[in-house]
Amino acid sequence: MIEETANATKPCRCIRTKTIYGSYAGNMEDWITGVSSTASFWCMKTMGPAGPDEHFVHIGQCGPQRICYEPEDD
Repeated sequence: MIEETANATKPCRCIRTKTIYGSYAGNMEDWITGVSSTASFWCMKTMGPAGPDEHFVHIGQCGPQRICYEPEDD
């Protein structure tokens, strides 16, 4: 099942999920538009389910409001 995300900003470039594989450089919108309800996320900085700020990693939570956020390279 795919859920629409309410997050209008691009997620941190360090977030990863088991539901995608490979590089999505330049196509982040395709990933943002739908996320599996069974997706698990991790941070490439910590290699765990929490980011450096000790909050859980999720596509709807890893945005500019977090101190560890890194925007996508243009």
